[in-house]
Amino acid sequence: MSVRRRVLVGVAVLATALSASTGCTRSVDGTAVKAGAGDNVPRNNSSEQQYPNLQKECEVLTTDVLAKTVGADPQDIQSTFVGAICRWQAANPGGLIDITRFWFEQGSLANERKVAEFLKYQIEQRAIAGVPSIVMRPNDPNGSCGVASDAAGVVGWWVNPQVPGIDACAQALKLMELTLSTNS
Repeated sequence: MSVRRRVLVGVAVLATALSASTGCTRSVDGTAVKAGAGDNVPRNNSSEQQYPNLQKECEVLTTDVLAKTVGADPQDIQSTFVGAICRWQAANPGGLIDITRFWFEQGSLANERKVAEFLKYQIEQRAIAGVPSIVMRPNDPNGSCGVASDAAGVVGWWVNPQVPGIDACAQALKLMELTLSTNS
């Protein structure tokens, strides 16, 4: 490689490095605060009084109730994840069923609908225990079904059978009815 070509390559590499290191940086005015602590974000402090079961997070329904709702033996259900969402897997006589619960305190039913529309799910407007809700059906050969309700943010249940032939919507609706119950 000629000296001239090496100099040109070196200048190009240096220019690229400088633009990469300065092109993605910027200063932002303001003061860092903990997530959710901003003045413009109202806290949802009434959720515990309005929907006492929501505060129970992953224990909102016992594994016995979950198993019974999806037609599984209470001995054949296990929690597979606890965090921002809760997941279980149950062995129904027809096959395995994945169950997912979520509650986003700062979420909204409108946002869940927007995501479902983007994903081209079939959406049905419904009231569950008097609470505005939607039922979501993806184009899934096994018949997965989700329900989201406008309850102190947004709460939802998904029932995902691993095999076809299970009425996942009836199960998801029952789980939501139990969750929105005002009895704790």
